[in-house]
Amino acid sequence: MLPDFMVPFKHYTEDVISDTVNDNSEQAQISDGPSTATVRRWKRWIGLNTTDIEGQLKSIGYRELGFSKELLNSGDPLLLKLKSSIPHGWLRTILCLIYNSGASLVPVYT
Repeated sequence: MLPDFMVPFKHYTEDVISDTVNDNSEQAQISDGPSTATVRRWKRWIGLNTTDIEGQLKSIGYRELGFSKELLNSGDPLLLKLKSSIPHGWLRTILCLIYNSGASLVPVYT
């Protein structure tokens, strides 16, 4: 597992980010937590990287975990499956898989 400080240059812990991103309300606010603008940036970061995350997860699954070629052609959204099966650890899981495979996610500025 990646330690929280390695969630790419984030001030808040992975748990705070994933729990906040999972909340669909625009006003997701944690006491002494991130501002509304920060929450919007996190949601935008995940939103803009969703296609890349899907591709990375399929590639890692095929290359490293021995999943079948059907996985590559599957239209099943792996990110949504991870979010529902690991509600409080999905971000940690995808970041660990992606960064440990040598890839990365594109940062979002503003």
